[in-house]
This record gives sequence, C-alpha cells and structure tokens, in this order.
Amino acid sequence: MKLVDAVYTVVSGASMPVTPQHIRDEIKRRYPELYGTDAAKRNVERRNFNDLDHALLSPIYKICTKDDRYFVDRSTKPFSVSLASISAVEDALDSDVGEDFEQEVGTLYVLSTGVYTRDGKAIVKIGFTTQELSLRIKQLYTTGAMFRFEPVVSYEVRGYDLLEQALHRLLAPFRLNEAREFFTDEVLPFVEDVVNVHRRIQGARSTASRS
Repeated sequence: MKLVDAVYTVVSGASMPVTPQHIRDEIKRRYPELYGTDAAKRNVERRNFNDLDHALLSPIYKICTKDDRYFVDRSTKPFSVSLASISAVEDALDSDVGEDFEQEVGTLYVLSTGVYTRDGKAIVKIGFTTQELSLRIKQLYTTGAMFRFEPVVSYEVRGYDLLEQALHRLLAPFRLNEAREFFTDEVLPFVEDVVNVHRRIQGARSTASRS
C-alpha cells in the first residue's frame, strides 16, 4: 500500500475530523511497513527530517493539503482533516425547522465556516433565515460539525428567497463543486452590490404597487 492510500483509508474510516499526527500514529500502527523506510532513514541521516516520526508526518501534511478529497480546518492547531463531502454536509444543513416562509422580511446572511480550500481560500455559506440569525447559527452547529460558523455580514430584506437565488446564480463562478450554498470568500466584494440592487428593485415595486 502506498502512503497516499493509507492516509485516505485512515481519514475515510474516522468518525470525526482527525489531525495529521493522528493519521501518522494510525499508519504506524496499521501499516508499519510505511514507517521507517530506507528512504526515510536516509533523509533523517541527511538531517532533512528530525526523526522518523517527522519523516512520516511531513508527507502526510502534503497529501492532506494537496488532495481535493480532503477538507482542511485551519481554525485549530494542528489543523484537522475530514473526508466529508461538502454537498453531503449541505444536505444535512438544509433544514426548514423554525422557518416561517410566510414572513415578508427575512435575513440574508454570509457565514464564515473556518474551513479552507486546498489553496487557502476561506469557504463561506450564503443563505437566508426568517429566524434570529443567532438561532439559525446554533441550528447549523448541531448538523454541520465540521464547520465553525461565524457571521460575516447579514441584511434584513424583503424577498429574501429571491435575493438568495440571485446571489447563488450570479456568484456561481466562485461556488465549490456540487455545493449550492458554499463559495470561496472571493464573493464578499460582490454581495453588498447585489443586495443594494435587490433593495432598489424591491423599493421600486413597493412604490409601483401604491400608485
């Protein structure tokens, strides 16, 4: 077995995100042939690594940060790694509990997640709620354990569902693969512009309806 396959086996079999150090220890236990290889020993002798543990840990870090199959949570040190599909997590987060879609006004929000793409771009979630935003975030925490949600910006608007749809469509170039509500933080400079246009349209509609 190659090291890249061993890392995948350990991460995919874990019930929660794991650290590179945990992966190293599991590989030492399960696949001892991958620890203390001749190449690793030579690198230690040449002082490329401090010891054999370091010689195994270093490529594990590289695998976890270069492979698209992994999500890296850099909000903790050392970072943790998860194999969970972001689209699967999104399905778990897609709950209407506590929402009242008869309400005319709701909150359009952008939340940070504490998770980054492999090239270091922060991942944000764009959605809406008719509840207090703090209650919605608490709800998300119970289903999306891999994320650490924090509010970035929020807007009280009419037609919140239409605004969310518009943002999702317009910002699609920054969307993560297969994810509906998750984008890189490159969207942030554009969100307020779209919200302002939406508010102007909603205001014009209100004026027209009173005429």
